[in-house]
Amino acid sequence: MPTAVLSSRPSSPPAAAMAPKTGAVPCADTLSRLINLAGRQRMLSQRLTLFVVLAGGGRADALSTAEEVLGQFSTSHRLLAQGGDGLPGLFSQSLRQAFDGVSQARARIEAFIDLLGRTIKSLRRGEPLTDATQSAVVDASSSLLTVLTQITQAYEQEAHQLSRAQQAQRARLNEEIQSVAREARVVAFNAQVSAHRAGPGGREFAVVAARMATITEEVEQLVKASMSSA
Repeated sequence: MPTAVLSSRPSSPPAAAMAPKTGAVPCADTLSRLINLAGRQRMLSQRLTLFVVLAGGGRADALSTAEEVLGQFSTSHRLLAQGGDGLPGLFSQSLRQAFDGVSQARARIEAFIDLLGRTIKSLRRGEPLTDATQSAVVDASSSLLTVLTQITQAYEQEAHQLSRAQQAQRARLNEEIQSVAREARVVAFNAQVSAHRAGPGGREFAVVAARMATITEEVEQLVKASMSSA
């Protein structure tokens, strides 16, 4: 069997894949799913390599497992890079940089998929796994770990940025509520003064003003509890 090697010049991704994708940052649950999917790629790449080597060594059930794992790895890569199944694809510039920037992660991942796919097909045809091909598979798998780790970290950074943005938004909202509560407290105080000056005719209004002051105090306490919890 001809020696399978990774090209030193990764093929360029399709123009459609390189096209920037715009849209809102996904919710925390979606980001968590993306992080898990990206992290799982590291495990799948190593598992794939292991079963290809085992299949080359003659283990009967390893080849079918390798084919299954290759399918899982390829599907996960497509979902991360292109989106689908509720996932947004590369929704930010930092993710596009992680996949298609200096590291050429997308091209390297797809070269790995191609190499492992060709190797599995050769084994399925009954051809032996040569030492050179095995070395190429193992080397590709080892070098890919760094790339897959960087991609996972890029998704984790997106999650951190979302968390910071949500905290800032909560802080702004709490400040606005506190501002409204302060104004309401002033209004309630002035209303109580006016009711007192009105004498007996202002008693009912005084009750409403007192209740308004109580509600304002409750709102401020809720805001403080919210800020402490955050």
